[in-house]
Amino acid sequence: MAADIGEAVRDKLAGIQERLKQAGADIGWVAPVNIHLTILFLGAVFESQASELAAAADGIAAAYRPCALEVKGLGYFGRTQSPRTIWAGLTGNLQPLLALQNEIAEAAKQTGIYTDAKPFNPHLTIGRVRSSRRVQNLIKAMEPYKDLPFGTLEIQNVRLVKSALAPQGPSYTLLHESRLAAD
Repeated sequence: MAADIGEAVRDKLAGIQERLKQAGADIGWVAPVNIHLTILFLGAVFESQASELAAAADGIAAAYRPCALEVKGLGYFGRTQSPRTIWAGLTGNLQPLLALQNEIAEAAKQTGIYTDAKPFNPHLTIGRVRSSRRVQNLIKAMEPYKDLPFGTLEIQNVRLVKSALAPQGPSYTLLHESRLAAD
């Protein structure tokens, strides 16, 4: 389950990726068109489970109002010596997003879908570290962006998306969209 980030934020993050590429680190950069907010990673799901979750997501989403979060700062998951994931952060009132994510995770469990036990940490993945080659150069290049705002993410819907992995990167197919309540 995911939310789209909008073109303005996508364009800013694409520009940041281009600047960070100059560090020469071995990073698998997420194609700008594929940058999104993952609300819940589902893994392998049966079609019947997806249909059941989509129906549940419609009801859950309808109980929430659209919300705006600021995309701000860069960081990474992992240790300084071996970061794994490069991300852009989200700030603002995260409570509605956290509550929405929790309800969707519970609905997924009710349909028999295994979900990750790790706590939800809202972020936008922009790259994945493939090796330690020049990773310290990358961390240094990220420093000026650690508190920089990249725009506003408007969450107006929740999308059930199917991903297919390929050598050139994943491709995504929209299966269902649940709209949040109108203002």
